[in-house]
Amino acid sequence: MSYFVTVSFDIANATRENYQTMYRELQIIGLSHSLTSDANNTITLPSTTVAGSLNGSSAGAVRDHVCNQVQNAYTRNRLHGEVFVAVGGDWAWGHRTP
Repeated sequence: MSYFVTVSFDIANATRENYQTMYRELQIIGLSHSLTSDANNTITLPSTTVAGSLNGSSAGAVRDHVCNQVQNAYTRNRLHGEVFVAVGGDWAWGHRTP
């Protein structure tokens, strides 16, 4: 089943390069800083937010997989911080510029 995953992250005492490294690491997992709609419009998500559609057996399984992958990326790059992962089924997303 397909699940929509949103990750918001922060890196303690980070440099711009640290954030660029994490965006690359998260891209490997299948999460991006930009999304393309069904109408082929591309939007950029707010800073330190990535999202994407991932397959898995349950929302909890996808959450655990993403949490583990993100934790491994932090460890591999000797980074510390906070991560929030949200996973939902039967999803839709929208974008507005107020």
